[in-house]
Amino acid sequence: MATKKEYAYYKKGNKFALIQKNITSANNAITDDTYGRYKSPVASVTDGIQLEYVYSRDYSLPENITTGFGGNKLYLSAWTVVDGYLTFVHGHTSTITPYLASSYGIFAVDEYLVIGGSSRWNGKHKVKSVTDITGTHGGIQTYTKVNQQVKSIIDTAGTLDWNADETITGVSSGAIGEGFLATDYIWITGGTAIDQKSKGLYTGLTVEASVTTITFTSDTTKIGYKNQWETVHDTPKEFPFGGFDADANINLYMREAFLEDGMYAIANINSLNDEDDTIDLSPYLSKALVYYIKARLMEDQLNLEGKEYFMREFRRMVEKHSSATSLTGGTYRIQGHGMTK
Repeated sequence: MATKKEYAYYKKGNKFALIQKNITSANNAITDDTYGRYKSPVASVTDGIQLEYVYSRDYSLPENITTGFGGNKLYLSAWTVVDGYLTFVHGHTSTITPYLASSYGIFAVDEYLVIGGSSRWNGKHKVKSVTDITGTHGGIQTYTKVNQQVKSIIDTAGTLDWNADETITGVSSGAIGEGFLATDYIWITGGTAIDQKSKGLYTGLTVEASVTTITFTSDTTKIGYKNQWETVHDTPKEFPFGGFDADANINLYMREAFLEDGMYAIANINSLNDEDDTIDLSPYLSKALVYYIKARLMEDQLNLEGKEYFMREFRRMVEKHSSATSLTGGTYRIQGHGMTK
């Protein structure tokens, strides 16, 4: 016999959570403290749970979405956390010039972008700052707060050297952070334009917490796209480490990063932030909105009969919209064409 399961949900901001009621008790004792309480679902559901809900996003995408120079879509390699804020980065190979701030110009400060292809960050984000590969983070920092610590080594003394023997020397002992593992992805920025090709996204690099020299070995791999604006592949590729462009007396910013295959950002979106914006509604919902506003106006005028009339029309339009977009389908009309007598 099938086991009965009871579920409920709650919303917090734009988050939706599903919870399960505990209908069993330890030793069949109703005095069990967890009996009858809701908690995170723990039981398997063989046939799945179907959730039907309506989401009305508060932005619209550009009419034409294109990659390449002059385009508005950029494939990303990974994300990290900079000063508590979510930051997106784009890797490059050792043989091409990395993205500069001017290349990121489509992502303007205090404007919005939309992330797609991510396992965690899909949706709209507001841009906080944009820096090139020689800057403090070399990516697109957003206002999205992330409650997560990342391993990092930050040395702003300006005394580090990138050497031809593929080492970084002169790291201040006080700047050494938590040791990185060989399996970690590491995003490196800082320095000057001379060695900009040396920066980027790496894996296979182990940094001990007690050393002041960082060594790149034959196991080190660089992660990036083959072209500055990738139009063929949407997945970062691994490339053999191509060596350093030596430079002296630089700063260093090393942060743990998290690879996201196929993640991308779209710029130039239209976010709903003032009365001149267009709300993307279906015809039925547009009519429903008008009826709802009229109902509120009637309520302000203490005309309860008028309010109830417009609220009935509002509900009727919403029901028509629900029927038209129902997952179970409905009545379909087919209009033929041709000559008639």
